[in-house]
Amino acid sequence: MTDSLPAPVGVMVRALVAACFVGGGVVALLDQRFVLAGLAYLVGYTILAAAAIIQGQRRRGAGLSLSGLGWVSLALGVAAGYATETGLALVVGGVVLLVVGTVIVVWPFGSEMTGTDETTG
Repeated sequence: MTDSLPAPVGVMVRALVAACFVGGGVVALLDQRFVLAGLAYLVGYTILAAAAIIQGQRRRGAGLSLSGLGWVSLALGVAAGYATETGLALVVGGVVLLVVGTVIVVWPFGSEMTGTDETTG
């Protein structure tokens, strides 16, 4: 697998994404600041989505964007509380966005399912 970004830029992007994900997890676990954790995940997913789009992977970028929005919705719902109507709607919406985004990223579509290459023919 080759990167289209120069090595130092790719390393910086990966470090920034890792810092967002790890930082969000630490904030969620230690301080139970779920909204802040959701925002950290959203920033990380947005960076991944932008990198995917720059590399010509639009479907992966869209899936990562939806997953990032799902994390934020989930975090806001947990912060609002499951017992409230708004909190429950945000949690359910967040889970749906996470599932849809993940399916878009990992499920083979079109020519990927048949093993053919769109660039030839």
